[in-house]
Formats: sequence, C-alpha cells, structure tokens
Amino acid sequence: MRKIFVILLILPFGEILAQNWSEINSDLGISDSLTHRREIRVYQSVGATNYTSVFRMYETDPDNWTAEFLEHWRKVDGVMEMKTEKTSLDSNSEMEFVYLNLFRSHIFDLPSINDISWKLVERGKIEKVERIRYRNEEPIMEWEILSTQSMPLDGTGYYFQTKNQHKSNEFNFGNPHFYRDKYPEIDEPKYVCEIIKIIRAEFGIWEE
Repeated sequence: MRKIFVILLILPFGEILAQNWSEINSDLGISDSLTHRREIRVYQSVGATNYTSVFRMYETDPDNWTAEFLEHWRKVDGVMEMKTEKTSLDSNSEMEFVYLNLFRSHIFDLPSINDISWKLVERGKIEKVERIRYRNEEPIMEWEILSTQSMPLDGTGYYFQTKNQHKSNEFNFGNPHFYRDKYPEIDEPKYVCEIIKIIRAEFGIWEE
C-alpha cells in the first residue's frame, strides 16, 4: 500500500518526538499504559511529518501472543483529516522466540538518549582560548575543553514501552542508526538498532 506523508516544515524534529502520545493512543483506540501480562510497544515518528506508527506485541494468556501494526496520520488543516489503520502481523519465528530476542537486546534496560548525551560527544583537547566575559572589557585567555557534538537535523525517532511480570521500562531514542555509525564503541545505539532490526526481520515493517 502506498503511504502518504505530509511534511510539516514548521515543526522541528525534537517537537515531533515530544508529540502527545496520549492523543495518538486515543485515536488508535489503545490505552496509555501497558495492561497485558507481557507487552512491548515501539512508536516510530518519521521526521517532520504527520505520520506515526506503532508496533505492538502482547501476551493475553500464556503462550498466546498477538502482534499489531498501527498507523496514525495527524490532521493537517486544509490538507487531510486524521486517519488511522490497523494491521495484524505474523512473525517469521515463534513469538516467544521474538520476545526473548528483544529481551536479550536489553529492551527492558535501555535508557533514553538524553540520559547518555554525555557519551555522544567527541572528546576534545584542552586548550587556552580567548574569551570576552563582559562588553567593553579586554579579552582574557581561559582554559576550555574543545569538544564537539554531532547531531542530525532530521530523522526518525522511537519511543519504547515494555512490561513483564517483573519489570517495566520506557525510553526514547532519536536517530539510533546515525549514532550507532558515528559512535560504534557505544552500546546503547547499537542495541536500539538491533531491536529495530529484529522487528523489521520478523514482521516486515519499517523497511529501509
């Protein structure tokens, strides 16, 4: 099926990631909290567009799993009305195997990207640089750490919710593939990409 996206040029990527999940959940007919015995949700926001999708897998009874793909298009005045679609998914492997693969990739332990922002920096040299503290004052030389941080202007963001009988977790991560390639020595982007790869391979969604 051909997908339609409306580009929202006036909205920065950070604002798209911070959109109202409760409103989207309401439109999709799902609760804000995870209510099943074991459940995993992954929300995907496609850059500065009006489109959000949700992968959802949950266990209603022991060994009785359901997987769904929900899509949401926000209303854009004068362009399109709010629209949703829901698709049942089948996994290539047994669902318990899929769940354990996601568990092994630390979906119950990963932090949000803001919690590791200190890692996503190219540590710079310590050098003396010229600084002007106050207007009309002579410049002075001060020691500074000249670090640099790279970040994409746009991209794809993910919001994760997980629950089992023993623990729960939620975190968000923007542009994990960019940070994985930029900082291959850091574990968190690598595991987020691994989670996305498992979902893609098992359910055939979010194809590159």
